Amino acid sequence: MKIVNTLSRHLSEFCKATTLHGLKYITEEGRHWFERVLWLLGCAAGATAASILINLVWSQYITSPTITTVESTHYPIWNVPYPAVTVCNINKVHLTNAVRLYEQSFCPLLDEDEYYGFVQQLAEIIQPEKVNQFQHNISELEQTLQEYSLTMETLMLKLTQPCSSLMVKCKWRGEITPCNQLFTMQKSDSGFCCSFNYYPPEMDTDTNSYLRVNGAGYLTGLTMLMDPRLEDYYAALFSFYGVQVLVHSPQDYPDISARGLIIAPQKEAFLQITAESTYSTPAVRTLNIDQRQCLFEDESGENRNLGRARYSYGNCVIYCRMEHLRQICNCTPYFYPSTGDTRQCGLLDVKCLAEHRRIFTNLKPPIFIPGLVDGQDGMSCDCHPSCTDINYRTELSQGQFFKSEYDRTHFFHEINITNHSILHVYFKDISSIRYRREVAYSWNDLLAAFGGIVGLCLGCSLLSLLELLYFFTLRPACKLLKEPQCIDPSLISTAPSHYIATVSSYPPPTVVSVPSQVNLQDTHVTASWDPSHHVAAAPCPPSWSAADAPPTPFQPRKLLKTLGNTRFFGDAEVSWQETEISDDESDSDTEDDEKAYEEKQQQQQQQQQDPQKEKDSKAGEA
Repeated sequence: MKIVNTLSRHLSEFCKATTLHGLKYITEEGRHWFERVLWLLGCAAGATAASILINLVWSQYITSPTITTVESTHYPIWNVPYPAVTVCNINKVHLTNAVRLYEQSFCPLLDEDEYYGFVQQLAEIIQPEKVNQFQHNISELEQTLQEYSLTMETLMLKLTQPCSSLMVKCKWRGEITPCNQLFTMQKSDSGFCCSFNYYPPEMDTDTNSYLRVNGAGYLTGLTMLMDPRLEDYYAALFSFYGVQVLVHSPQDYPDISARGLIIAPQKEAFLQITAESTYSTPAVRTLNIDQRQCLFEDESGENRNLGRARYSYGNCVIYCRMEHLRQICNCTPYFYPSTGDTRQCGLLDVKCLAEHRRIFTNLKPPIFIPGLVDGQDGMSCDCHPSCTDINYRTELSQGQFFKSEYDRTHFFHEINITNHSILHVYFKDISSIRYRREVAYSWNDLLAAFGGIVGLCLGCSLLSLLELLYFFTLRPACKLLKEPQCIDPSLISTAPSHYIATVSSYPPPTVVSVPSQVNLQDTHVTASWDPSHHVAAAPCPPSWSAADAPPTPFQPRKLLKTLGNTRFFGDAEVSWQETEISDDESDSDTEDDEKAYEEKQQQQQQQQQDPQKEKDSKAGEA
């Protein structure tokens, strides 16, 4: 009960002194109960509104602390790397190369029909859907490849049309350039392809090595004359002739099967590129990955198995797929990047690749998606978008290509045109769009938002919070430290100041009897009196109320102060209701009591002198 009373007293003091709006009207004396209830409801509504708004701001800060805005729509194109261009022939087995390989290696081991039947089905390794059509003993074929030190990678490299055959003539930035200086044979998800300005993920390359241009139009880009060699088609992925073209970031693994564009034979195509670049401010890096939902290029992380590869979303998905392949089939296909610690899939592993191809080609969503029946058949990849990224958008237009007498470019005048195609790849505009990802709510913004909310709803500030802590922690502690222990009443030399009551008369007797225990009516102790300060002192009981005070010849009426276990009293007939006041008020009350006592003494002396004067006057008259 004592703790409740103490807390209630401190709460009342806080409401009267706080700078928070409305609280003082709840505890202010003289207020009608309806006013108190009205202000209580108002303060509760303000606190509720502040809590809701703060929770909304905090949720937004946690879930989406970043914002992406358009920084410029005229970002110079020379500040953007020229994209990588990857060209893949639909035909995966070049017949001329297959004949040469049979004559050099397989002629003594396999007859001609068996060899060409086996070679024709090698395209199924890239998309293993009909592995049961292998008509030969796979174990014997695997052993044959091992005898000639051939892996699936080296075998397919020998059977694929070389870039020198596919790329007949090339032009870079308006100048004729040998194609073998521009294109190299690289891996893609469609097998071996010819790539320009591409740096594989396993290659540690500085971004300053990427090629750039300082103009727009086909004369400032890449032009190539291609010959898919239709007469050498033997094992194609699709039922048409031509090539697949992909424009992608120089560091991204070519995902031809998802984004490749088709260039048919005898076509002249114009591939226009529009670049959109995004960068993140340094403040974004200070957020954790779950908050910013993106990764920087140097944050590949061992948990994503990217090794030395620079991070990008596409590379993350590819390496995630490789990790699932390694876990399920204990190997990776030949056309994926080499990691050095994973076995390359051979002919004996094609069955496993075919059985689990649905897992390797799909991503598993984190939650159930209505309408996605086989949503759980996929890969679980912890991949986030790149914090710094370049997106290349393409527009393709093409027309019929033939050797016209009206052509004045002289680009192919010495070449016999049959099933050739021409492709122009260039930037559409000299400027591009630049996006900036930045922190939407920094700690400064968050603090300002919180301060505005509590200021609007409660009229609160940081000092108000400090005030709250002070009233319920520091102030009670200081009061406890300020009160001394029980002392000898004879040593009291200062006037008390904490509890007061009305004093009737002075001086009291030199000895005062007060109860020493609450419930013992007949037990008394002797209190001493300090005449210089009009104070009586006696040991106080654990709890004292008006009902506990027994009738005594002299009942103190003024309880002046409590120090430890000692209480100090003034004049007689005290009512034991205690009222706490400040030190200044107590001092003033003591002075008033002393003045009243002096005035009373003077009145008594005057009354005593008046009868004496009257007697003397009468005696004089007589």
